[in-house]
Amino acid sequence: MLKQYIYDDLVFWDKEYKDYEDLLSHIMETLVSKNYVEKEFEEALIIREKEFPTGLQLDGYAVAIPHGGSQYVKKDFVSVVTLRNPIFMNRMDNPEESLEIDILFILGFGKSETHLQVLKELMGLIQNPKVIEELKKGTLIL
Repeated sequence: MLKQYIYDDLVFWDKEYKDYEDLLSHIMETLVSKNYVEKEFEEALIIREKEFPTGLQLDGYAVAIPHGGSQYVKKDFVSVVTLRNPIFMNRMDNPEESLEIDILFILGFGKSETHLQVLKELMGLIQNPKVIEELKKGTLIL
């Protein structure tokens, strides 16, 4: 199910951003211009990340899964972003602590049941270090 929501124009390999807000502002250009979301989606993601961080520390690496703002989603999607240099984001399980994130999966879903199904599948994949390593190399498309 996950694969059907990953579009080539929303996969960003080996990018460089100074922080989460910088990353979002660049990704939003594509999301809005390609009619995936309304421009308010960006602010919704920033607010949600501050209230409920999405950084996950896994076995030897960390990822983030920003999501929210379902009312601003026009077309369901998963955007994959790999970073040349990590950015700092707060941990989901300990919001006072930050993590160095170099892979993000930005989720945009209008319906919560689809969101939950995709999130469950994604959680299974990201727990596999080989999948993460291939993503970092740019040699794996989910």
